[in-house]
Amino acid sequence: MNAHARIDLNASIDDWAERSQFWLGAYTDSLPKRKRREREPSPLVLTGQGLSMRVDKGALVIRDGNTHYPAQVREWRFFKGAIDLPPRIVVIDGSGNITLDAIDWMGEQSIPLIRLRWDGHVTSIMHGTGYAADPARVAWQLETRTDEAARIRFATPLITRKIKETLINLKQHLPASRARDNAIITAKEVLSDLKACTPTTASELLGMEGKCAVAYFRAWNTVAIKWKGLNQHPIPDEWLKYASRSALRSRKTPRNRRATHPINAMLNYAYGMVEVQTRINIITQGYDPTKGIIHGEKYNDRHTFVFDKMEPARPLADRSVLALINNNTFSPSDFTINSAGTCRLNPELARMVAGG
Repeated sequence: MNAHARIDLNASIDDWAERSQFWLGAYTDSLPKRKRREREPSPLVLTGQGLSMRVDKGALVIRDGNTHYPAQVREWRFFKGAIDLPPRIVVIDGSGNITLDAIDWMGEQSIPLIRLRWDGHVTSIMHGTGYAADPARVAWQLETRTDEAARIRFATPLITRKIKETLINLKQHLPASRARDNAIITAKEVLSDLKACTPTTASELLGMEGKCAVAYFRAWNTVAIKWKGLNQHPIPDEWLKYASRSALRSRKTPRNRRATHPINAMLNYAYGMVEVQTRINIITQGYDPTKGIIHGEKYNDRHTFVFDKMEPARPLADRSVLALINNNTFSPSDFTINSAGTCRLNPELARMVAGG
């Protein structure tokens, strides 16, 4: 086969351009700058339509894809053994082509090429070992998850940040009520306990976080959705007020995944967006998303490290949903109910939640 034969990367999802631009911006905005004479620590993330990788005069030439029009397309030229070589190259969604000699070039330089779906799940890995994560970082994950003290050191700052952000929501974004006042007291007490005495086990820490979460979502019972067009399109009675974070008709765990209320449907979608962004960041940084440190026991080693790292961002997603609820009047057509009774968002509302 000719070394310049091309491998098709065309995505199967039609509306990826908007997502590609969003994820690329969210990732590149957070990258640290490389110091002079220091090897490049950050992966190269590519997306968009028409990206390409080829070898020209011994150098790897990469051209990023278009995510919108008009746009300035990025291009790189990498030389063998150079200090600016990325530790890995990640293609998120997008479309384009790669020549076989480019794959050989990356293999010679030990640069993994990782292809991610739009939701952050890996679709393919091109690397000599077939495993593109950074061995040192995975070793740290495995060592930390087996050391209870190390687990606590890792998780306590994440949970503390989450509770602090939750406290902001309670004080500034939720209606006044006795439940809100009790949740504020609970959050402050738990923060004080975490500062005064570090928990001795992960279960104890998660129990403290769970105590805050229960009180916090009780304060959501006063959140009301403004409706229009109910005469033409009736809605279930339970949609008129918010009762619980858990799905009312679900008998499975976790019960909050199959939303039966519009607020829970919006929260689930917002959390899903946070999960995707967190998964992409974890994989591009060289961690193994399945090697969770604090959630591993509960979730049977699915992408548990994603659940670990996304904890502080959950209240930020809550905040965007609260702003959407406070600033909009909803129509029954904004939501659908599937055959299992699960409430879903229509595409336009999903786009609003994602943009929040």
